[in-house]
Amino acid sequence: MQLELKNLTKRYGCFTALDRMNITFTEGIYGILGANGAGKSTMMNLLTDNISRTDGQILFDGTDILKLGKDFRRVLGYMPQQQGYYEQMTAQTFLSYMADLKAIPKKQAKEEIEKLLAITNLSNVRHKKLGAYSGGMKQRVLLAQALLGNPKVVILDEPTAGLDPKERIRIRNFISSLSRGRIILLATHIVSDIESISDQILMMKKGNMVGIDTPVNLVESVADKVKELPCPPENLELMQKQYKVGNVFQRRGETWVRVIGDDLPDEGQYAEDHLTLEDVYLYYLGE
Repeated sequence: MQLELKNLTKRYGCFTALDRMNITFTEGIYGILGANGAGKSTMMNLLTDNISRTDGQILFDGTDILKLGKDFRRVLGYMPQQQGYYEQMTAQTFLSYMADLKAIPKKQAKEEIEKLLAITNLSNVRHKKLGAYSGGMKQRVLLAQALLGNPKVVILDEPTAGLDPKERIRIRNFISSLSRGRIILLATHIVSDIESISDQILMMKKGNMVGIDTPVNLVESVADKVKELPCPPENLELMQKQYKVGNVFQRRGETWVRVIGDDLPDEGQYAEDHLTLEDVYLYYLGE
């Protein structure tokens, strides 16, 4: 199973939102990192055919998805970033409606809806109208509808936005359990969610792919790019002007800073033993 992007490009007038993207996705979870405007949502909207491409191809097992049409949509599950609902529907009704749209047989749909409501912790509020749901509850309904029909390609745009830490861990672990036999693309600003479950990390900046690798290799690549050093609060503004500053924290009653880059201060100590994907993000993608 392969999902291949060949010179995929999207332009809006003179603005290039996605610039000749080339990548092949196979089974596993791909975390997609990038700031707002990096092209993450543009790529996902092209993959789901919500917008038309300017140039290039998207191939699923060697055939363009535009040619496959409904045959590709049958194996596709999509959770958009923007929440859009019939707010007078309940979760139960909404999922049943989505199952009908996906032409899932009634018996199969009923079984899947029961399972997905339980996993997303919505069983007890299944008959509550969506308009009365919190933002986090709405996110969980969106995730549930994306998984109806047992899709082979799952595209998740900010799946844990608005969830509390306990719910995030629950959903994250569930997404991880789905990876066998599927291609899962997961874009999020919550770096820890990507770091803990992704097989590969795709980094994007200004419509271009900056790089792709495993979380371990990416973290190792910044081993000599991160230092921690004490910084009195009155010097913090100057430090931020001179260096790319990550966390500011307290240690033994002093204010310390974490700085990332090629040009680091002479003082301080390398943070080799506790590097994270956040350091990778700031080094490769931070302005």
